[in-house]
Amino acid sequence: MKRIKVKIALLVLTAVFFLASTGFGQWGLFEHKYDYKLGEVLEADQFVEKEGYWEGHRNGVLAGYVLLSKEWTANLVGYSGKHMETLVGMDTGGVITGVKLIFHSEPIVLIGLKEKNYLAFLTQYTGKDIKREFTLGKGISMDAVTGATVTAVIQNAIILRSARKAAIKAGLIKVVDGKKRRIKDSLKALSWDDLLEKRAVKNLTVTSRELGHANDDIYLDLYFGVATVPSIGSNVLGEKLFKETTDKLEKGETAIFVFSRGEGSFKGSGFARGGVFDRINLGQGENTYVFKDRDYRILTDINAQNAPSVREGGLFIVRAESFDPTNPYDFNLILPHRDGGKKEFRSFQVQGGIPDSFLEGN
Repeated sequence: MKRIKVKIALLVLTAVFFLASTGFGQWGLFEHKYDYKLGEVLEADQFVEKEGYWEGHRNGVLAGYVLLSKEWTANLVGYSGKHMETLVGMDTGGVITGVKLIFHSEPIVLIGLKEKNYLAFLTQYTGKDIKREFTLGKGISMDAVTGATVTAVIQNAIILRSARKAAIKAGLIKVVDGKKRRIKDSLKALSWDDLLEKRAVKNLTVTSRELGHANDDIYLDLYFGVATVPSIGSNVLGEKLFKETTDKLEKGETAIFVFSRGEGSFKGSGFARGGVFDRINLGQGENTYVFKDRDYRILTDINAQNAPSVREGGLFIVRAESFDPTNPYDFNLILPHRDGGKKEFRSFQVQGGIPDSFLEGN
């Protein structure tokens, strides 16, 4: 009987996916579209269209701005391969005044998530300051959308990144670009201890207690760094893999290595289900960089002398010229934890970057 039930469930899922990919276009079965008015996310009596956003005026005074995310972050897509189009309003200080979902085709129904829960998740963005970092487990709760981590990660990036980009365009946020520096071409043999001492490899350790468990065991001991620096990448990856990696990189692309020990996982299962890594991402300035399965190559060990054995490893490609590894960036880690009997998420952050000793002029 159990086998029959499993077969029936698989047949149902197969039929759903078949319908979504044929008669309705990719994921067309799950498409949701909503009507909207600009005044739903910003209280104003007049809206003036600008390049990529609207100015909202109230009684003749500038009250804030409204934007459509597809104008700014169309490249950020969820499970379905489509953008979750979002209307965002913010006041003249950069505080979000409202968020409304305009279109999505996420198959959240397959994991038992109701549409009203997705919409409820979005309500918590009102009142958030876009000049401050907010992410899942750090200002944003996933209680309403537990089980839809990939969708939530991408939706969060869409809202924050779109709002910041529009705010820069409107002159609300001033950006001071760090000067891009040249990476040294020299190759020097360095042990694992040398790389740690020179801060070429950064470390993030998470204990079980930090995730709601009753002990202080190491849950995840994670190491990461920029693989495209010769004296870093050649030692961590080995000369052969380093050359193979750098030869394949397109202009503006950067390779990041990530390794971990402990019972926890920085990969999770989201990337296997939806092609998106839901537990790690990078942040730099107004940009958030999310990794997909096509950006990833599995690594099983660290080549450097005296390096520890690892449980997981991966090489990730940042496919964006806007990312500058010679300037500081944030490595963001999101892990599930138990808050009583409820599943929640907690966010951890470590600053990455290339140390001065690996850059020209030092």
